Amino acid sequence: MFDTAQRYQFEDFVTDTRQAGADADLFRLLKRAVAQHGYDRLSLWVIDDPDLPQRVHGRGVLHNFPEELRDYYKENNCDSYDPVMQALKTRTASLDWEDHERHSNYRPVQTRLYNVAREGGLHNGVSTPVWGRTGLIASLGLASAERRDATHPATGANLDLIAALTAQFYLSYKRLNAQAPSPRARAAGVTPKEAEILSWVAAGKTDAEIAVILNISRNTVDTHMRHIFARLDAHNRVTAVVRAIAEGLIRP
Repeated sequence: MFDTAQRYQFEDFVTDTRQAGADADLFRLLKRAVAQHGYDRLSLWVIDDPDLPQRVHGRGVLHNFPEELRDYYKENNCDSYDPVMQALKTRTASLDWEDHERHSNYRPVQTRLYNVAREGGLHNGVSTPVWGRTGLIASLGLASAERRDATHPATGANLDLIAALTAQFYLSYKRLNAQAPSPRARAAGVTPKEAEILSWVAAGKTDAEIAVILNISRNTVDTHMRHIFARLDAHNRVTAVVRAIAEGLIRP
């Protein structure tokens, strides 16, 4: 959630993206939301999502990254050694590019890639993975055209909130572009009550708010959430929602 009434609230972002009728509208809403964190460069990469047609697969499906950087990435086959993308394959949380570089042993070609990105106007980058039933299906890259120093008010992005924004954005993107409805719940899927709770979680409601809406106790909601995490092999609410949508257990 955002902490002041003047900022674009996450609940409003959920409502607005659900009502968006075109990719351009959806992208505009995401730009508005992430601008509050200092990001003005965005790029969606659909990696391997069986629910989406092949025409939308690829890096920069929706983006405003500089074209010369996208050309460099393609011409140098960077997807085969991009260290951030390699790291995303084994994690569910957002990844800070510079923090990852500081704590990793990059090969020269990998260091060169991110030097080129910085020289081309991509600073303070963050990438967020999107997981589905087939594995890593997409990622969203965010960056700043200008480098932020430690005194910049947007420095130190809330990566949990970035992940939540990414999840809601991608669910709405799939709603607009899916070639067929997602498959229904598997036998090992969630119960109807758990699906109902997950739908409210996807809408940005807290456990306390869900308890009031469904007229059940907070402890009951907590118990359902623990069962949901176990069933979906999720460690947080964002991952649970993303996997539930990908499995067709709830609708975006």
